[in-house]
Amino acid sequence: MDYLISIADQLAPQLRSLRKVRRLSQADLAVKLGLSQSRIAAIERNPAAVSAGQLLNLLKVLGVDLVLRDTQPPATGPAGEW
Repeated sequence: MDYLISIADQLAPQLRSLRKVRRLSQADLAVKLGLSQSRIAAIERNPAAVSAGQLLNLLKVLGVDLVLRDTQPPATGPAGEW
């Protein structure tokens, strides 16, 4: 199932829900990530405060893929060239 996350506030409940669906406590998840339980609680409260690397590791442990979807049409002409 896909979950569209548009703003950071939407990520917190999704992370918590995914952890619970996987039947992991915050302490269990912390052990798998080599973090403290309090750090997991902080991430779930405010995922915007986590580094991209930690977020990717967290999602991997939860069995979730991060997908970047381009929602804008491709640029054309000289301005769109890299």
